[in-house]
Amino acid sequence: MKTSSITKGAMCVAIYGLLLLLNQQTGLMIEAGLSWVFIMPILLYSASQGVRAGLVTGISMGLLSFLFGSFTTWFYSWSALLIGYLYGVGVHQQFRHRTNFFLCFFFSTATYIAMVYLWAALFGLDLHADFDAIASWISFIDFQAFCALFVLFMGFLQALCVHLLAILLCNRLHIPIRDIGSLKQIHGNSTFGMISIIVWLLFFFGQNVLEYPIWQTGLQICFFIDCMLLSFFGAVVLIDYGIRHNIRKFSFFAIIGAVIPVVNLIWIFLGELDCLFAIRKNWDLRG
Repeated sequence: MKTSSITKGAMCVAIYGLLLLLNQQTGLMIEAGLSWVFIMPILLYSASQGVRAGLVTGISMGLLSFLFGSFTTWFYSWSALLIGYLYGVGVHQQFRHRTNFFLCFFFSTATYIAMVYLWAALFGLDLHADFDAIASWISFIDFQAFCALFVLFMGFLQALCVHLLAILLCNRLHIPIRDIGSLKQIHGNSTFGMISIIVWLLFFFGQNVLEYPIWQTGLQICFFIDCMLLSFFGAVVLIDYGIRHNIRKFSFFAIIGAVIPVVNLIWIFLGELDCLFAIRKNWDLRG
């Protein structure tokens, strides 16, 4: 291992140790709200130095975590080290962005599953009591569907934050990474559009028809996932529109509107139109 690689590794371990210390001194605020920050040091080092050097540095960081915090800190930091190492190796091996994102999403979701179910069992948390307060606002969703959607949504948000920040930092630090590609590569298709219509019909007509709760739970999960995907495609349509007409601030509006309840129904409708009728392709044909 080269001296420069060892020096960079020691610097990343020191940054990681500083994050652990700050987490301890701030009452575990980092692990409670920004646990994905622990991912970045090992991610950047693995992306620049490769598999073996990243593994040695990751193990060093894991051992360092014994000096700070408790069991919860170890869980958050070790899961972050695993995600960061795998993502960094993917960047170093020039994996596709889609592959890196789904690796991050998979392990982030697994982490949140442990947080929701394992933490509740170990520390005696009453998830049903918390859900009752939420159910007063969303009366048609059941407990199991809500927990599953919460886990998927938080895993997706963490993966998205890590993915975007990794691309930004790798470009800033001149770490080789694949090109992001064109926005035109992100699109739905007519098959997905038809499946979406079927899911919506089953959801609305199945709430009072299906007798088995497990089927209702499955439909609710599929319905909300479908809404999130359509909202995403709608945001892509609006971002593409802003780029074509050179409206820079329009992209921010397109992203924020996709996550605002009721307002995002417009985004969902646009996403469905794009899937069924390929409206962005028609823009290309019109020139």
